[in-house]
Amino acid sequence: MSDNDRDNLYAKDVIVDSDPERERGILTPHDRAFLRSDTDEGVREGMSTAAKRQKRHKIRERFQNALIDIQYMLLLETGDLNRVLRKGFDEEERDRIERTVFSAIYHFIRADSDRDRFFGLLDEKVMDEIVGNRARKHGVYTPVRIERDIDIPPVDECPTLKEVQQRLDDGEEFPPLAHGALASANMHPYYDEYLAEEADDHGEE
Repeated sequence: MSDNDRDNLYAKDVIVDSDPERERGILTPHDRAFLRSDTDEGVREGMSTAAKRQKRHKIRERFQNALIDIQYMLLLETGDLNRVLRKGFDEEERDRIERTVFSAIYHFIRADSDRDRFFGLLDEKVMDEIVGNRARKHGVYTPVRIERDIDIPPVDECPTLKEVQQRLDDGEEFPPLAHGALASANMHPYYDEYLAEEADDHGEE
């Protein structure tokens, strides 16, 4: 039995709702326009409060169905799975998709859980892949352990965002996470320009 056959059997056993007649989980053009509009202009113009609330409810339902549909990805042939991202996207687009998909999954799991559980699930998947590959290729069981250390300094040892903002204005360089912290607090003086520069640098590599 191939690794894909095993994945297929596993997927069929764990799919939350296997009803093929279940509502599709793909956003409509109007759904996308609604989500992209951060004001009452455009598609939201003229919609009542109740209509907006119903639209958000419908979009949540679509995302819930999409999460279930993701489970069906394991029913694809291995070659098809490998081509999902490799074909049709250039390197920059693929990187952007991978980051946003991972961010979305992280948010979904963290919404009702904790950070350790998320990383526990990630570690489990990585270890399972390593053990399975070694078993198929070498006929051995390989004990695997993943260790993670997260160093979070006390708040009183961290520079304030005002200080970071000022030092950034003075030309000092900061890691991406510092830029993200300023952006999260709506304090970044030119975050859009920073993102554009990062994209240009990535494209030149």
